[in-house]
Amino acid sequence: MTDPATTWQAWKDATFGSGYMIWHDGLDVDAVTRLRGEAREQAVDMLRLGLSQGDAHAAQALAAMGEPATRAEILAQLARSSGGSRVRLALAAHALRPEPALAAHLVEVLRSELHWGERIDAAIGLRRFAGDADEAALLAAVGDADYLVRYHACESLLARWRVAPADISRHPEIFARICDPDEGAASTNNAARHAEARALLLALRR
Repeated sequence: MTDPATTWQAWKDATFGSGYMIWHDGLDVDAVTRLRGEAREQAVDMLRLGLSQGDAHAAQALAAMGEPATRAEILAQLARSSGGSRVRLALAAHALRPEPALAAHLVEVLRSELHWGERIDAAIGLRRFAGDADEAALLAAVGDADYLVRYHACESLLARWRVAPADISRHPEIFARICDPDEGAASTNNAARHAEARALLLALRR
């Protein structure tokens, strides 16, 4: 008899593609949101199985399908999650029913020492919130040691403030200050540049 983890993984691969495809192209939620009737019910059942296995992609798909009955299950997994999975689970719960307090999960990931890939997920995800504490976390991340975290923190702030253009590279004075000539080095010069970028960003706030 096939165990639940194997059953879920086989269905996930067949429905959404390989782990590399999901990482490279994003989760193809259209594969399940377009389903109707019995096919949709079966997909929801399989996604709930995936959620029970702790797979945050299952939560992401359930949120895209608009399945509010699964929110409690998502929150249960969120309580024991970490890193990128924590971000996806919090965002899925928030999509099903907005709850500003969920931003705290993303803030914790953003402020952590996890891999930059997980921290940029948190920075991007914070565009869906509007609280003072998460705004402060994004402003602090403008001084992050990793360029991509700085970049996405800036773009999230622009998006939250509805600044146009929302592309940070279209704001050359700020962009120049988050592109460190000695990237990765913790220097006083870099800290000063980041502080200037933060001040210039705040001047754009509406």
